Amino acid sequence: MPEIRMRSKNQFTLPASLVRASGIQIDDKLSVSLVNGSIVITPMGPRHHGLSDVMAFAGIAQGVWGDTPEEVEQTLKRDRSTWER
Repeated sequence: MPEIRMRSKNQFTLPASLVRASGIQIDDKLSVSLVNGSIVITPMGPRHHGLSDVMAFAGIAQGVWGDTPEEVEQTLKRDRSTWER
């Protein structure tokens, strides 16, 4: 697994092999998020949002049923109570 080092001003360089494999090019925009304690860097733009990559849909419904597990459970209970049996 490639390693990188944090430099001054919070800068780092991505390994060339990862840049090539991801298709990132100069001036591309990248989305950065914290997911379960891991930093996730995702290429943005039309070139990187093709339907062939199922991971492009990861997190698409985040927050729809609630922001916490308790809120999600409440929403599910409320919705289930309206079902006809």
